[in-house]
Amino acid sequence: MRTGCSLLTTRHGGLWRRALLLATLLLVFALVGTVLLVISPSRRAYAHSANEWTSRSIYFIMTDRFSDGNTGNDNYGGFNTNRSDATAWHGGDFQGIINHLDYIKNMGFTAIWITPVVMQHDTHAYHGYWGYDFYSIDGHLGSMSDLQNLVTQAHNRNIWVMLDVVANHTGSYNYTAPTFPNYSNYHHNGNIQDYNNQWDLENQDVAGLNDLNQDDSTTHSTLLNNVSWLVSTTGVDGLRVDTVKHVSKSFWSNYAQSAGTFTIGEVYSGDPGYVGDYTHYLDAVLDYPMYYTIHDVFAQNKSMYEIRDRYNSDGSYRDARTNGVFIDNHDQDRFLCDASGNPAQTWDKYPQLEMALAFTFASRGIPIMYYGTEQGFSGCADPANREDLFNSFNTSGTLYNYVAKLNYARNLNAALQNGAQYEKWVDDSFYAFERENGGSNVLVALNNCWCTRTVTIPNLDNFASSQTLHDELTGTAYQLQGNSITLTLPSHQAVELTNRY
Repeated sequence: MRTGCSLLTTRHGGLWRRALLLATLLLVFALVGTVLLVISPSRRAYAHSANEWTSRSIYFIMTDRFSDGNTGNDNYGGFNTNRSDATAWHGGDFQGIINHLDYIKNMGFTAIWITPVVMQHDTHAYHGYWGYDFYSIDGHLGSMSDLQNLVTQAHNRNIWVMLDVVANHTGSYNYTAPTFPNYSNYHHNGNIQDYNNQWDLENQDVAGLNDLNQDDSTTHSTLLNNVSWLVSTTGVDGLRVDTVKHVSKSFWSNYAQSAGTFTIGEVYSGDPGYVGDYTHYLDAVLDYPMYYTIHDVFAQNKSMYEIRDRYNSDGSYRDARTNGVFIDNHDQDRFLCDASGNPAQTWDKYPQLEMALAFTFASRGIPIMYYGTEQGFSGCADPANREDLFNSFNTSGTLYNYVAKLNYARNLNAALQNGAQYEKWVDDSFYAFERENGGSNVLVALNNCWCTRTVTIPNLDNFASSQTLHDELTGTAYQLQGNSITLTLPSHQAVELTNRY
């Protein structure tokens, strides 16, 4: 009896303990889920797809050179701000960007790309590409809280945030840094000797920067965990990935998966076949082949047939509409440095710049404009192309307002965002194409001649016969003659004719 009772009690006690254990586990799981929801809501809320990004236009900011919103962090870590040194820190920070988000929004931009934010440890690392502690935010720029506030303030204005990240290298820290402290974390093969040799690109140092060894299991997992943490904690909407061709493609597939958001890679090459293959590992690429074409055609007055030839290589990409299209950046001379100018007045370069911008904002792809372009910045090679914008926020200038018109047209016309694109006319100095997305149709025409051109463009089948079209940039009305239209455009004028009105 006592034994039986003891057995019964033991059985009941075991069942009770099992039930208590199960309840405890369920509670733990619930708490963990709640914690995850708290620490990573941004990642789930703002992990936009490549197709969603095609609706955006991006304003690219070098944070240290944009605006000094908090002078208290100018001398962080003993690496002091020195604006007389073009290669030193200059004081721009997250608060400076926050202070001028309306300046960006009023230009029509719907996204910003900011340079890397992780901790640097060098007098000349203002640009952010020499990572030291990958789990800390560099104090020159502000705190993690400041960065999160920047993302929040941008989102409040319907501006997405793209963060620049580096997984190829650290700075020149003698192959040791807090996040990667071990000899095995790095390659030790010296500087790249042959830029046409893929093994050299992936296993040797870029300009003396300590090259990370992604084949090392610790390095590999740390990079993946870090990018996941960075996206989740900051709440950014996408990533620009640096030095992509210097790391094996198989790594990038894992990296993109860990990031869990849109990734656009820098593959520094003019070969569309070479560049395009990386779009099968990351979501998209910066369109360097198109950059070189833009430079030739619009800055150097070369034939518009080069545009046709470049578009003919679009099959190299998973989806060319997700490429980043740009006219210059922090690694290239600014457009106004390289532009030839008017043959009669070589200082007159704005017409060429406006044409290049019009093409960039109307072409397939995601337009990216480098900060300061709207103020006519004209610096040449690095560091001259990384000027301070600090006191140059003029909103009444010609370029600022021209960019605003281009963005206005793009934001209102789905065809200009991700519509199909069809060539309608090409000769040496005149190019026209039509973009179509459902009921949204836009005819883009560009006269790249230093003269007035009259061209009749036929076969406009997506517009109703004989209807009136309006130019989104000037409001001027143009009448179709059946399914053709005759345009007389002054030197270096672009039109974007729509049926929206």
